[in-house]
Amino acid sequence: MEEYYETLDKVFSEAAKIYDKKILSNFINVNIRSLEMQTLLKYSKRGKSILEIGCGTGEEASKFILKTGNGVTCLEISRGMIDFARSKMDKLGVLNKFTAVNGAACEIKSIGHSFDVIYSFNGALNTEPRIREAADGIYDTLKDNGILIFSIRNRKCLGEIVLYSILGRDEKVKDRIAEETYVEVVGNRVMSKYYSPDEILSIFEKFKLVEKKGLAITLPPYLAEKVPSNIFRRILTFLETFLSSIPIFSSFGDEVMYVFKKQ
Repeated sequence: MEEYYETLDKVFSEAAKIYDKKILSNFINVNIRSLEMQTLLKYSKRGKSILEIGCGTGEEASKFILKTGNGVTCLEISRGMIDFARSKMDKLGVLNKFTAVNGAACEIKSIGHSFDVIYSFNGALNTEPRIREAADGIYDTLKDNGILIFSIRNRKCLGEIVLYSILGRDEKVKDRIAEETYVEVVGNRVMSKYYSPDEILSIFEKFKLVEKKGLAITLPPYLAEKVPSNIFRRILTFLETFLSSIPIFSSFGDEVMYVFKKQ
């Protein structure tokens, strides 16, 4: 297991310098991050203590700090990502509001503090093989009535199912439901696992579900470059934003975003 965490550290550290450019050039990813930030701001008030699991380059943390003035503590497996995030915070003049701890999500209790809000975006929890241990640690680390917000890659993406059914490529859909699969990280691949809503509700059974939204329902991010027209991109962005708020579609996104409350 330690070898796997070392691989995560290495792969994401190597990707740190070009990660933002790769992600933010993808209009589907940009919309996902916009919806995630809107949700985070909805449940986070000034003065609350905040922990992010898997801050990556610090993109979400920096935006959150600038918008709210709150400090953010981060638990991140990649030392290279931490260095990059610190550099970003320094350039923005908010380094004093950013604290980074190197470690896996399952090691959350080692931080030794409790928080009002814990969040984790962009599938960071998909690469945590000890996700049940992480869920227990998150529960113990949240304050009473604290909020947990995370997005995680899902076993069913509606757009992918429709597209590959038409093309007769069922194997592409089967990759999602495999016990283990691989995801690309700027040219490298890391082992991952996708989770259905039922699995997530089981893993996080100690929490009360408050809200659930599907993200990238019509088109997964890896197919975004297949949409060359800016007009169609704007239409899809509007459609994705609209569909994410409709409950019937909440279980069929490339990712699903959950809001839980500690009971």
